[in-house]
Amino acid sequence: MRSILLFVLSLSVLAINANTDKDSLLFTKAEQEVSQNPNNAIIQLNNFIKKTNNSKLRNKAIGKIGTAYYYLGNLDSAIYFMNKSKKEAIQNKYYSQAGIMSNNIGIIYSSTALIDTTYLLYIEALEYFKQAEDNIGIIDSYVNIGTYYLSTDRYNIAIDTFKVALRKAINIKDSLNIATNYSNIAIAYSYLADNENCLKYNILASKIFYNIDYYNYLVIMSNMGSLYLGLENLDKAEDCFNIVINSADSVKLHNFYLLTLYINSGILYEKKKEYNKAKIFYDRALKIALETGDIKNEILVYLNLVSLNVEKNIYQEALTYGHKALKLANKLNSKEYIASSNKKIGYVYNRMKKYKQAVNHLKIASNIYLETGYLLYILDVYDELIIAYNGLHDYENAFLYSQQFIIYNDSINSIETKKSLDLLNTKYETEKKEKQIIQQQADLKTSKLETEKEKAEKEKQETQRNMFIVALGLMIIFAVFVFRSYKQKKKANILLAEQKEEISEANEELNQQNEEITAQRDEIETQRDLVLKQKEKIEEIHHEISESINYATRLQGAILPEEKILEKHLSEHFLLFNPKDKVSGDFYWWEHIQNHTIISAADCTGHGVPGAFMSMLGSSFLREIVKKKNTTNTGTILNELRLEVIKSLKQKGEIGEQKDGMDMAIISINHETNVVQFSGANNPLYILANNELADLQPLDGFENFYEIKPDKMPIAIYEKMDNFSVHEIQLEKGDVLYMFSDGYADQFGGPKGKKFKYKPFKRLLSENRDKPMNEQQELLNNAFETWRGDLEQIDDVIVLGVKI
Repeated sequence: MRSILLFVLSLSVLAINANTDKDSLLFTKAEQEVSQNPNNAIIQLNNFIKKTNNSKLRNKAIGKIGTAYYYLGNLDSAIYFMNKSKKEAIQNKYYSQAGIMSNNIGIIYSSTALIDTTYLLYIEALEYFKQAEDNIGIIDSYVNIGTYYLSTDRYNIAIDTFKVALRKAINIKDSLNIATNYSNIAIAYSYLADNENCLKYNILASKIFYNIDYYNYLVIMSNMGSLYLGLENLDKAEDCFNIVINSADSVKLHNFYLLTLYINSGILYEKKKEYNKAKIFYDRALKIALETGDIKNEILVYLNLVSLNVEKNIYQEALTYGHKALKLANKLNSKEYIASSNKKIGYVYNRMKKYKQAVNHLKIASNIYLETGYLLYILDVYDELIIAYNGLHDYENAFLYSQQFIIYNDSINSIETKKSLDLLNTKYETEKKEKQIIQQQADLKTSKLETEKEKAEKEKQETQRNMFIVALGLMIIFAVFVFRSYKQKKKANILLAEQKEEISEANEELNQQNEEITAQRDEIETQRDLVLKQKEKIEEIHHEISESINYATRLQGAILPEEKILEKHLSEHFLLFNPKDKVSGDFYWWEHIQNHTIISAADCTGHGVPGAFMSMLGSSFLREIVKKKNTTNTGTILNELRLEVIKSLKQKGEIGEQKDGMDMAIISINHETNVVQFSGANNPLYILANNELADLQPLDGFENFYEIKPDKMPIAIYEKMDNFSVHEIQLEKGDVLYMFSDGYADQFGGPKGKKFKYKPFKRLLSENRDKPMNEQQELLNNAFETWRGDLEQIDDVIVLGVKI
């Protein structure tokens, strides 16, 4: 599980276009040698640096020399050149390059004792990328910071950091980084033994990798299988392993993954008591281990074969494998494998009732476990020693080892308790240290602010003094002016006093009116504030809902298949897909397998988010059924799909139970014979043929227009649960098939606001049958929008046209 989280040096890649200059070509050529031939790359990059006038490429070349030294294992030289590149990048404001160098140096330090320096370099890289507004660099830095937290056992902080990287990747719609960070989060949860979240994020990663990176999809599925195996969910483990096994050859899965896959598959079938299958996978694993010289995994396979043959009561063969493992363990001088091999051999001898030989091997194992401190394994050995001594009627030693078993069992429990307490204490000390660092940073910031405040206060006092002097001068001038004006104003004041009395009475009346107006204004403002607060709350809720729906839209879009499969295997097709809301309850799905193209159009219960959940279930189940069963039979596919829907929704057919499910039309085209299979759950198939079709009756009023009726039952629990019918139709090149949901025909519109209905829909298809498929799509869409006019779309719409 944990092995898939890989972090490598960031390598900037230059895009070469038709106008690339000579310097770019020379740099790119040298760059390509860095990982393949580092020594040659260093020579080429040094020559490039001497000749180029391009400062940016020169700076990158210096960094690449550091990368080449890293591949050569010369870490001091690697760090020297990377620091040199970083320094020049900062001077020239090439902040992305500075960030790459900080990340790379941090990665180098991560393998040394300077782990805290690693963290500071990752933080530094993050700041450079932020200055450069380099989103990919920002995501890389958060991933590296998350890795640092993983390596220092701060798993929850690592998860939070990976989630920051995930949100950034979602914002820029970077599918690869989205999937990678789902995988990283899953790995962090595996360290916490949180199997539920580990599975959740692995599933999310697998769905994206399935479409963009099938190799990593298989790695994720293998890991999920191992997780299910550990949880004893053998059926799901088998499903995951089978997906990987069926595709391993086509993607050339690395031997490392194949070895793990075959060993785990062997363990799986051994647990399921399917011993012949288990032997097949152990043999496959052994073959790879022998071919690659992987002695440790060769030993592991032999030890598993010991257990398998004991289960089958073939003790002599089990013993042979045990001695093979012991011989290799002694060759490696591996105490762990020597102990494991002796334990297994002792276990076999006990089953053969050869207790003396069992004691000899079990004592070797127990001595090694005591010496190395592998106390968790010693209990199994003591258990076998008790059996052996009882078989020898040596009850004194049997009692002695029974006492040892109890002592070490209690000791192991206390060790586990102490480990838990130590882990809690470590977490407490870590958090305490982090809080101290944060406090120190805050104190430093406060001290800096106080210094700046004192400086500002001095400047303020000087400004106030100068202003006082100016103000005093102005006051003196003003006093002289006032005195001269006083006498003139005294006369005017007598006249004003008389007018004041009249004005006072008017003001009193105005004040009363103002008070009433003010009270009304205050009440209006209070109401306005309440409305504004409610508006803000509604906008906040609307934003959160919109964000969730947008995310759901992206998820649904990631699950729907790419059209390139149809483009590759069909002459022409079109897809009219108009969800009522941002997410859709209608969905389409297709796959190519065994020279057959399987295509379906489905209408799930409801629309919007509830419908989208059903559509995502449907897509996932279809992919699993077709790939797992390796079937092209449309009836089998619908039967299996119905079982999965009933099982996942826990449908029992009780009164009042929610009637969730889906209607679907599905076809399977045999490209060798042009024979098409069709099965339908409430949804028919329309065929517009060039010539008459045998055994089929065309629709009245239409030329060579055929409708294949569906079974009148949904893909869900229902009072009628027969097997879905399979119709086989021999078609010719140029014949066209149409599948659809009811959203198009049920749409209200037109001059009287009525439904469009199916007869006009058929007429529309028939009238445009000879037009190119993309033009048919446009005509259908225009007709729908014209009919709908200003009325609301009432349902999701899907129409899928396929030309043979």
